[in-house]
Amino acid sequence: MSNFKNRLKIIKDENRYRERISLYSAQDTIVRVEGKSVTNFASNNYLSLANNKSLKGIFKNFIEKYGIGSGSSPLISGYNKEYKKLELYISKLLGFESTLITNSGYLANVGLLNAISERETTVFQDRLNHNSIIESSRLSRTNLIRYKHLDYEDLLSKITKAKSATKIIYTDSVFSMTGEKADIVALSNIAKKTKSLLFVDDAHGFGVLRLDKKRFPSCVSNINLKKVKIDAYIATFGKAIGTHGAFISGSKDIIELLIQKSKPYIYSTALPPAIIATTLESIKMIKRDLSLITNLTDNIRYFQEYSSKKKLKVNISDTAIQTLKIGNPKSVINICKKAMKQGIFIQGIRYPTVPKDNDLIRINLCSGHTKKQIQSLIEFLIKIQE
Repeated sequence: MSNFKNRLKIIKDENRYRERISLYSAQDTIVRVEGKSVTNFASNNYLSLANNKSLKGIFKNFIEKYGIGSGSSPLISGYNKEYKKLELYISKLLGFESTLITNSGYLANVGLLNAISERETTVFQDRLNHNSIIESSRLSRTNLIRYKHLDYEDLLSKITKAKSATKIIYTDSVFSMTGEKADIVALSNIAKKTKSLLFVDDAHGFGVLRLDKKRFPSCVSNINLKKVKIDAYIATFGKAIGTHGAFISGSKDIIELLIQKSKPYIYSTALPPAIIATTLESIKMIKRDLSLITNLTDNIRYFQEYSSKKKLKVNISDTAIQTLKIGNPKSVINICKKAMKQGIFIQGIRYPTVPKDNDLIRINLCSGHTKKQIQSLIEFLIKIQE
């Protein structure tokens, strides 16, 4: 019989023990943690829409119309017309034949490979892919080969040697632990050259990073989907969109196969229709109001410029995810505790989420942050490093 106490002790001794922090307020740039107001740099609420007044009013109206829960899985009675509206809208927005709404990004990735994988399937993954992508291969029992981070020569070498009937390149678009972006054009070219499928998880890019707004005014992604070959595109609503859930876009055949065979989709209760309907309104709001993304872009630029001015060594990233490598899990814990006492909410990322000795502080910038709040964060980080 497992000795749970000993296993927990090992985790604690290695400074890997995780503790939940209770918020006493709505998700926003300022939150209350156990009675204290703190500036929140630990949220994926990139466009500050999770507590948006207009969207809250819309959500209330849809609750009155549809109630609280969906009551069933999508294939029983949980598929509401609002699902169909959102799926059609996203397909048209991104230029895919079809779209499927799922309960979370994790379930989207796991359910995708669960549905389409066969015995002779090999999946090639970037070493820094999100855990949900890694687990999608393990749980579906596909042959998993991981290539060096952002090293496409290594990928091409590995994929050329593989003899599998079906080859899939699977990558994050924006890597959640570093803020780096994958070169989707390069990956698309490799997929074409090697006759492979390309799956892209754009969880941290959808709604956040936009292509040139003059040439692509309606696109809420950092990927020019007209110029690349992507067979499955995955993204979430719980980050920039400010609601909940996720989706997979692709060909009609892929989506139909998911409906028939994806176990997480088939056997999960559908999301509440009110959430789905509000999600559609949120995406439309992002398209209309360019200031949401402009404010975030300005904050990202300001963070990098002020960090450089103050000689704070952070990773170079033009995304909302900024990181400061510490390398020691205990130091990361202590920094986060000190920050909370100073009214700053940041989170440390430790092994096994990141490789050993790569423990870091992850800073999530949002459009609602002020320049003063960003200054205070950077001044704190400089002080604790002295």
